[in-house]
Amino acid sequence: MNTQIFLLLHLTSVILMAGVTFAALADPHPDKRRQFLMMSGTLSLLAVMSGFGLAGMMRIGFPGWVMVKVVCWLVLSGLTGMAFRMTGQSRMLAMVAAGVILLAVIMVTYKPF
Repeated sequence: MNTQIFLLLHLTSVILMAGVTFAALADPHPDKRRQFLMMSGTLSLLAVMSGFGLAGMMRIGFPGWVMVKVVCWLVLSGLTGMAFRMTGQSRMLAMVAAGVILLAVIMVTYKPF
């Protein structure tokens, strides 16, 4: 497959995963829990598979910035579930999500290590 296809899949799934996370934080109604968790899990799996597929095709190995992005992915993946357990903390969780997304973008843009 072409690296551009993996890049498109990765970026689309990460953007949609962030959107689902923020939507769950904005309205953590118990009736919507299953839908949000299913979408988040599917997009999370697609994001990690396309990300590692892209890294493998580009032969970049596993540098430090990729490890930081994996941790960011884990945190962002867990925040959707936390939105339904910690409904009173949604503002703090949204700030964590924004910070994790910013850190991931900085890592992929500057590749500091």
